[in-house]
Amino acid sequence: MPDSRDPNDMTRVHVSSAELTFGASHIGPSSSSSTEASQGAGRYERGGEIGRGGMGSVERVFDRVLLRTVAMKTMLLAERGARADRFVEEAQITGQLDHPNVVPVHELGRTEKEGSAFFTMKLVSGQTLAELIRKLHADGFPSEGLEELVAALVKVCEAVAFAHSRGVIHCDLKPSNVMIGTHGQVYVMDWGLSLLRPDASTAKSGAVQTERTPKRREWGVQGTANYMPPEQARGRLDLVDERSDVFALGGILYEMITSRPPYEALDFDSCLAAACEAKVMPPQAFCQHLVPPSLCEIALRAMQADPGQRYPRVEAFAADLTSFLRGGGWFATRQARDGEIVLREGDAAQEAYVIVEGQCQVFRERDGRRTLLRTLGPGDAFGETALLSARPRTASVAAVGNVTLKLITAEAFERELGRSAWLLALVKQLAERFVELDQARAGDV
Repeated sequence: MPDSRDPNDMTRVHVSSAELTFGASHIGPSSSSSTEASQGAGRYERGGEIGRGGMGSVERVFDRVLLRTVAMKTMLLAERGARADRFVEEAQITGQLDHPNVVPVHELGRTEKEGSAFFTMKLVSGQTLAELIRKLHADGFPSEGLEELVAALVKVCEAVAFAHSRGVIHCDLKPSNVMIGTHGQVYVMDWGLSLLRPDASTAKSGAVQTERTPKRREWGVQGTANYMPPEQARGRLDLVDERSDVFALGGILYEMITSRPPYEALDFDSCLAAACEAKVMPPQAFCQHLVPPSLCEIALRAMQADPGQRYPRVEAFAADLTSFLRGGGWFATRQARDGEIVLREGDAAQEAYVIVEGQCQVFRERDGRRTLLRTLGPGDAFGETALLSARPRTASVAAVGNVTLKLITAEAFERELGRSAWLLALVKQLAERFVELDQARAGDV
């Protein structure tokens, strides 16, 4: 059954009914265990529950031996069989992913009195990415806030790419499973639903291993339906691979842009049905504010229904995010056909353009005669001075052949330069002076 407490964070797990041994072959209740000895001596001082999930609770504890506060995840006593094994595998998998953006695991053992499995890990102080996304939109979607979250998502990609290199697929990436620390640290959390590639132990150096190889076909549908790729939603875990995590990362980016996950529904089954179809609405359909076109394109490519149409690796997805952070991501792309008038003399300035591919001609018309002023090629800009100075166009521009253009609106331009108010003011002042000088020489576009 889905978690009824939050209809937008719905997880269903089907497991084998077979009861698997959870004893000495795993952590072992031997009285000689140093872990149990330390537990028996009262090593951990409990400080209150932090959260509770499907298989266990997480609480804050103080380690009296190392004199530090850590998080302890304890398996629910009712868990048995395959689900109990999954709890141990979560600790073993997470503990072997030695990466700055994966929360480190310190110890795996059993409590002395209850006999429950537990593991301790770094206690992360901060906020979830889900909380920061809500704040971003509550604050009016500032460009600098968005770029900070995109930079954090790049760090998430680095952790996921590292896991993939060790044969681990996360299978439950979502904003609530990413923690941002008080000093900007980024951690990918909750590896409890992760899968190991069948060939990982033999094909990859340093591959993660567990004491019990996960059996994909016994697990059925698992994960959070709101971010789930279709192959996972249909229970085809034999088809789940690195591109499935790429889909979920695209879902996180989608929520950054729109403040909502790719799929929303009142109940789990409806949400799962939408995930099976993988019909994702364009992010712009839910946004009243200006959104970066490049981020929308990145998100939609990552969430293609056909895995072959997605980014082939997490690194490629991260590279496009990094390209956005370098600048220009707020500008849309426009195609112009041969002979099409892109700008017309006398019109009010609403946008400027940069030529990506092709050529354009700048001209004026007097008494029905066209006078060619110049020919522009890739990398050339036009319309920028009129846009910045809010004056009418002083010439026309037409496409020569088919042309690809970057469209620069005043709002998008200010978004790009918004991080530096003094630079924006300088550019506008230079544009005013350029227009005055150019008009003295018979004007410019």
